[in-house]
Amino acid sequence: MVTETDAGTAAPRLTEVAYRQLLEMILSGALEAGSLVQERKLAKQLDVSRTPLRDALFRLEGEGLLIRRGEGALQVKTVTLEDYSHALRVRLVLEREAARLAAGHVPPATLAALRARIEAVTQHEEGDDPHPSRTDLDGTDDDLHEVIANASGNPLLAELIRQVRQRSRLFGLERRPRRIGEIAREHLAILDAVASGDADAAEQAMARHIGNVMEDLRQRFFDRR
Repeated sequence: MVTETDAGTAAPRLTEVAYRQLLEMILSGALEAGSLVQERKLAKQLDVSRTPLRDALFRLEGEGLLIRRGEGALQVKTVTLEDYSHALRVRLVLEREAARLAAGHVPPATLAALRARIEAVTQHEEGDDPHPSRTDLDGTDDDLHEVIANASGNPLLAELIRQVRQRSRLFGLERRPRRIGEIAREHLAILDAVASGDADAAEQAMARHIGNVMEDLRQRFFDRR
C-alpha cells in the first residue's frame, strides 16, 4: 500500500527520472531540434504518468532547452550559430572563475583518473584509428568541466555552467580531427594548473582552452567563403 509519505516522495523521483531521460533524448538528438513534444507518446515511451512528465518538461523549458509555441505546444530548441557563440562567451566568464576557485581543491585521485582518460583519447588518435568516438571525446570533456565547476565550491556557479554547456551541446558541432590533440593538451594544461593550486594559472589555462574553441568556431564558419 502506498502511504501519503510514499506518494509524496515518489512524485519527485518520477519527475527526476523523466527529466533525466528527456534530457538525454534532447542532447543525443533522439528528440530532434525543432520537433514538437508529443506528451502522450512520450508518457508511453518513458512509462510515466502525465503529471511527472509535465513537471519534467516544465523544468526543461525553464532551462531553455524547450520553447513554447502557439497554443501551449512545446518545441525542442534549435540552437543557432549565434546562440552557440553567445554560450561560449558566457562560458569564458563563468569557467575562468570556476577554474580559479577549483585550483588546489580537486582530489588527486580524481585528477589522475581524468588524466588517464585524456591520455587514452590521445593514444587512440595516434594509433590505427585516428578518430576516437565522439562518446570518448565528449564524455571526457563533460566530466572535466563538471569536476572543475563542482570543485569551485559555488553551487550556483556550477549549475549555471552546466546549463550553458547543455544548451551549447544542442548545436551539434562536430570537432575537426586536427583539434583532438590540441583539446587534449589544453585539458592536460588545465589539470596541471588545478593540481598545482595556482589559481592564476588555472584561470589562464581555462581561458586559453575556451578562447581556442571560440577561434576554431570563427575559422570554421565566419571565415568560410
